[in-house]
Amino acid sequence: MHTPSFFDYAMQDQGGKRSRKFLSEMKAFIPWEELEAMLIEKGAYRPRQKGKAGRPPYRASVLLGSLFLQAWYDLSDPMTEEMIHDRLSFREFLDIQANDDIPDETTIGNFRNTLMDGMLFDAIFEIVFAQMKAHNLVLKEGTLVDATLIHSSEPKRKKDKEGNLISNKADDEDATYTSKRNQKYHGYKMHVATDPNGVMKKMITTTAKESDTKAFEYLTKEEKHFVSADSAYMSKDRKKTLRKKGVINGIIERRVRGQSKLRAKQQKHNKHFAPVRALVELSFAFVKHHMGYRRTRFRGLEKNDQYHLLLGAAYNSRRAPALMQKLHLQKVG
Repeated sequence: MHTPSFFDYAMQDQGGKRSRKFLSEMKAFIPWEELEAMLIEKGAYRPRQKGKAGRPPYRASVLLGSLFLQAWYDLSDPMTEEMIHDRLSFREFLDIQANDDIPDETTIGNFRNTLMDGMLFDAIFEIVFAQMKAHNLVLKEGTLVDATLIHSSEPKRKKDKEGNLISNKADDEDATYTSKRNQKYHGYKMHVATDPNGVMKKMITTTAKESDTKAFEYLTKEEKHFVSADSAYMSKDRKKTLRKKGVINGIIERRVRGQSKLRAKQQKHNKHFAPVRALVELSFAFVKHHMGYRRTRFRGLEKNDQYHLLLGAAYNSRRAPALMQKLHLQKVG
């Protein structure tokens, strides 16, 4: 923590009240010390050594906090640098005083790449999720599973003088095509498992052509009570497996070959579980509409998988204040 300057005191009441409230909640909730300890252990961050000359490194909370700001507000590296300069609420969140250096776009990008290369967003997601559990914000029983398409941000293809498309090396070679409702999509699938409150418990990214069900076992292997998903995940083998494990099957039923309509028992099943299953879609809606993430930011399956884990950590932490308020009201009631 830095000693505030006169300028800091003079400007402390300036800026957007909503963003300042939200970011002050995030500053208090995210376990910065634990995250920094993990980065030091993994060799991704080196704090300044006492007595060593030269420019001191940025604090880990400043670098990590910049990445969280990117995720919450859908910012590019240049815009992140610009907004930290421009918005008091951002500087307060990062604990940057008036005379402190602000990380430039290159520093932010290089730090993110270091974390991606070390596959460290997995650990960041797990540490934030552990913080959610420590505050009793994760329901112990129930896992909801779903997947959503993330379009690849493909550059415009150039044509030669004859009008033929020219191959572009910038194309994402890992991204694949899939069809949905008679439309073709190019990119990836973000698969998530949430609790019934919509808290993300696990995430995994595949290419777009992979079946939604491929990630199901990974996302639900630790669930011992209840699983729900849409009809794309239904199969006789899966129902048998869940029954054998003693897990309640909340997967939506669908018609199979030779079946003209659902049986009365299947209709009753769907009516009971459909409202619960739909809760998982709230996480995708939040990430896409409130956090602005609709297209990939990077090329390659590995990098996009890592970035999705950052989004998951940012999403969970952003949900924390509302869930804490809900928990408080339940206790009072």
